[in-house]
Amino acid sequence: MARRVTFWRCPCGISIKVIAETGSNAPATQTVSCPKCQAANAIDADTIISVTEDTSQLSPALACCKEKERLLVAQNKALDIYTRITAEVTEAAGMMAHTEFQFLYDKLLTAKKFLLETRRRLMEHTAEHGC
Repeated sequence: MARRVTFWRCPCGISIKVIAETGSNAPATQTVSCPKCQAANAIDADTIISVTEDTSQLSPALACCKEKERLLVAQNKALDIYTRITAEVTEAAGMMAHTEFQFLYDKLLTAKKFLLETRRRLMEHTAEHGC
């Protein structure tokens, strides 16, 4: 078994450090929870050894600026909206009048455009700011 350390930034704002073990086979997917807010995250490992708040300075990539956090939240909201409307369009296909469906489809295109724009702004910020 090999030890593995994984870091992630929880939506509640703290940095999480997970120590796990993986075997020689393809590791299973384990779900670990943030010790502060219990938000779940999937980790590829056979055994989870510990889940703690990372208080070290060893993970500078996790030092996220407020703008990036804001853009990440906006992107996640845009993705949720797009996913929800996509499900509505899929469910409504062939079940409603053309004009009603067109209205729903236009909402889907607007949501997709907003998602792509939000993602573009996040990528530009990350490239310019280096966070």
